[in-house]
Amino acid sequence: MFLLYGLVKLVFGQFGEPTAEIAAAKGEGFALAWTFFGYSKVYEMFIGLGEVGAAILLLFPRTATLGALIYFPIAVNVMLVNYCFDIGVQDLSTVLAVMCFVLLWLDRKKLLLLVSRKEMKA
Repeated sequence: MFLLYGLVKLVFGQFGEPTAEIAAAKGEGFALAWTFFGYSKVYEMFIGLGEVGAAILLLFPRTATLGALIYFPIAVNVMLVNYCFDIGVQDLSTVLAVMCFVLLWLDRKKLLLLVSRKEMKA
């Protein structure tokens, strides 16, 4: 799913140009969010690259933890936007964020080792 959403942003543009209908909605959460995100192609590309990069890293056991670390803040941000602006895919974004958290939780010993090693050097 991470790869799919990232590729959609990079190849087709998920948000696109705000339509007259969206602009006329004035204040509706979905319309506001889509207009805001559709305004900047650079932002859309940045998020898309983050999603695609994290998805590729998640495909390989050696880099999966790094992929989860990269994707977790993206997934939480997407989930919060979906809830706060009533985008309508709250369930999917919640599942993706929880799945990413589970991956990080399963690798918590590795992650704690990284943190503790940096503390010992300091």
